[in-house]
Amino acid sequence: MKRQEIFRQLVKLKNRMRGLMRLQMFLDLVMIYAFVRTVLSGDTVNLFGTALTQDSAMIVTFLIAVIDLCFTQIRKNYRKVGRSLIGHLGGQLSEDEILVIRQFERY
Repeated sequence: MKRQEIFRQLVKLKNRMRGLMRLQMFLDLVMIYAFVRTVLSGDTVNLFGTALTQDSAMIVTFLIAVIDLCFTQIRKNYRKVGRSLIGHLGGQLSEDEILVIRQFERY
């Protein structure tokens, strides 16, 4: 691959990771909300506008946690691919490339 193509792929990957982090943060908040509502409620839990039993609400909370774990693994894979792309850049890096690499490492 050409240097510009590798750089373009790295920028796309960085943007995907940023969006995925935002989505994951939202899911974390939803999971905490669901867990707190489930634990603090009695036999029936009003979760997301739906009346559920406490067991069903815990299952929903567990499924949200599983989805969150899947996103964590996707981010881990994105980091692995990004490191590989950074390794292919090698040599003398331009200022734009250094900036994108620093932003990528933040995620």
